[in-house]
Amino acid sequence: MLYWIGMHLPLMDIDAADYACISKQMFHNHSYLQVYNNGSDYLDKPPLLFWLACISFKIFGVSDWAFRLPSALCLAFGIYSVYRYTKMFYSEQTAKIAVLITASCVASYLMTTDVRTDTMLTSWVMFSLWQLAEFNRSLKLKHILLGAVGMGLAMLAKGPIGLIIPVTAFVAEFVYKRQWKSFFRWQYVIALLVIAIILLPMSYGLYEQFDLHPEKVLYDKKGTSGLRFFYWTQSFGRITGESNWNNNPDPFFLFHSFLWSFAPWSILFIPALIAEVRDKIKNFKSGNTPEVMTVGAFILIFIFLARSKYQLPHYTFPLHLLAAIITAKYLNAQLESPTKSKLFAVFYNIQKVFMVLVYVLLFLIIFYIFPAPIFLSVLIILSFAYFIYGLFFLKIGTIPKTLFITLISFATLVFIMDIHFYPSVMKFQTGSVLGKKLNEIAAPDSKLFIYNDFSSYTMEFYSNMPIVDYTDEQKLKANLVPGKTFVLADTGDVKKIQNINSEIKVVELYKDHAPAQLSWKFLNPKTRDLAFKEKVLLKY
Repeated sequence: MLYWIGMHLPLMDIDAADYACISKQMFHNHSYLQVYNNGSDYLDKPPLLFWLACISFKIFGVSDWAFRLPSALCLAFGIYSVYRYTKMFYSEQTAKIAVLITASCVASYLMTTDVRTDTMLTSWVMFSLWQLAEFNRSLKLKHILLGAVGMGLAMLAKGPIGLIIPVTAFVAEFVYKRQWKSFFRWQYVIALLVIAIILLPMSYGLYEQFDLHPEKVLYDKKGTSGLRFFYWTQSFGRITGESNWNNNPDPFFLFHSFLWSFAPWSILFIPALIAEVRDKIKNFKSGNTPEVMTVGAFILIFIFLARSKYQLPHYTFPLHLLAAIITAKYLNAQLESPTKSKLFAVFYNIQKVFMVLVYVLLFLIIFYIFPAPIFLSVLIILSFAYFIYGLFFLKIGTIPKTLFITLISFATLVFIMDIHFYPSVMKFQTGSVLGKKLNEIAAPDSKLFIYNDFSSYTMEFYSNMPIVDYTDEQKLKANLVPGKTFVLADTGDVKKIQNINSEIKVVELYKDHAPAQLSWKFLNPKTRDLAFKEKVLLKY
């Protein structure tokens, strides 16, 4: 329910809005095998997200929540896959805890609001792990066929990493248990064939759009092969140096990114990972352990991703489901143990402090950053009172109490983010605000001209009119149509534009700030005005 509210927030620049624009253009142009972004060839991401968004647009119409819906459904399916996979090896209680953890971390919230390709990658990888684990246990053909479907769709979501994660998991399993014969099964050939069939439409589109046109210039060079880019350069090229994408990440970038994106469970994951690795080392000679796929894939893929020369926080999202299983196994072991480990006691106390700090953040938001209506303030106070009751007076065990205080604080945080914080922040995202405004005031066949440099995918997604970028005085003067010409400019350029024609009038002033780049200067009401870039909408 909380995530459903968040799905109705305006889209956020840059990536999510960009993917929504591509989906909208694909839906209107019916170009499903060849992908374009504002008329230019697009090669960066595979098309599964765009395809499913088009289906959603066909059923529900073009909207931000319709764009998010397929990803949200995929996440729900991925969470179900976590339950089935975990239940294969551990108790049902462990599986339920894994579901709670998976559903209630920052990454899951982001995957339903700031939608990227990682949601579908995460879900289909988890589904393939579940099905391949079933196959490894029973050798039934249907499971490897379904596992191959999962891997194929994961690759359609974000490339070869959708194959690498499951393969890495089972390589770790077979090596750890010395199951050498498991590397050679005739069913793998059928799985590869299924994956190839699923990838065939996309591969044909890439070949037709790029490989047949070596004259096209992409990434500052001619002759870019769409097939080679998808199957090699986009993933492995960032490690080998073949790809020119490099943002010089610090050595621990993915580590501290994972800590906040797996919050509020990242504190408890630390002792869980230590215990899991210690258990696997202890039992290595005998191989006496239910499975090593989960921790093996987590560690090896984390190291693989950390070697990339281009890193973003959401790169670890597919590993969150594995981390949830590791954490759930640890918490359930503590629950069933007559005595809690000293390591758990230390991190449990840290967790309590961390959850109190969440409420400190909430009070800071509603009483200072964006003062909230009285009813919201009362709700937060009641939630905090309930939290304090659970922490000090509720007569339940340590592990149920850990789950309780973590979930109540996280749910309250998401609720405030959905209905108060982000709606307040999004008022200053000029692209989405202006796009909706133009649909209300613009006559048919109107055009919006962007004077100089201002790029916003949200404006393109929400606006129904053509947008002309990088306009100068000469181009604007040649295209003035009475009552149908709008111009977006900086406040300092208003006089230049009005010198072209004195009948160009100011319609509205916008205080612009990117919601994905929050700073204390913006969050602090006393300095907020210093963080804005002012934009002006003019009309002829």
